[in-house]
Amino acid sequence: MRTVRILRVLIARELTTTLTYRWWLLFLQLATVIAPAISLLVWRGAIAQGATPPVTESFLTTYLVMVGLVVMLTASWTSGFMADSIRLGKLSSWLVRPCSTHLANLANNLGEKLIKLLLAVPLAAGLGIIFRDQVKLPSSPGRWLAFVVALTLAGGMAYTLDVVIGSLAFWFEDVSAVNRLRFLVSGLLSGALIPLALFPPVFAGFLAVQPFRFMVSFPLEVLLGHPTAASFGWQAGWSATFLGAAILTWRLGLRSYQGAGA
Repeated sequence: MRTVRILRVLIARELTTTLTYRWWLLFLQLATVIAPAISLLVWRGAIAQGATPPVTESFLTTYLVMVGLVVMLTASWTSGFMADSIRLGKLSSWLVRPCSTHLANLANNLGEKLIKLLLAVPLAAGLGIIFRDQVKLPSSPGRWLAFVVALTLAGGMAYTLDVVIGSLAFWFEDVSAVNRLRFLVSGLLSGALIPLALFPPVFAGFLAVQPFRFMVSFPLEVLLGHPTAASFGWQAGWSATFLGAAILTWRLGLRSYQGAGA
């Protein structure tokens, strides 16, 4: 209960801080909606010219209307701040506090996402109204509940992967290149840029089990398609793997950490 109370206080502080940057966040959310909107226009134009994608037009339209929201809700941006904290010795002050730096980073993610959600939902709804002829969302509460579960696990995977990358700063001077590579690979393999269903069939086996699918594409597949129980098993397995890797790298890194005041 004490941890929950501290997290609630930290989130309230982050909400106040985040509101200072509301215009920057608004333009950031515009970017997350405009990119899939352009992709949607391209695909609808191709379909109108006779192209036959391997998924229905309604699935493709709904996926691209919703993907901006899912990308925002599952994103994590902790690794860069964590790496700076380790490299500059700021971590020392957190190590002697009764509150974990991970709790503060988690509060930053959750608080900022709450503000982003308020800005992104109207933008996605506007996009959905424009293409309402092909937007088909399920009415079953069970489907939405499963979507929330998959979305939560996806956010957890992204956050723990961030902790792994940020913890590399215990041993390396600069982890920004690793971060850029992660965002490049994740953007392609998560389904954030291109729905995975549109990749050539020869890659289907690999795409179905690789971890980045479960960070963006899978929650949307749960909402719009018919994922198998095995797919939920894969997501749970990857979540446990990422969590274990985050705990291991953090603890190993702390053993070698030396900073002013530590």
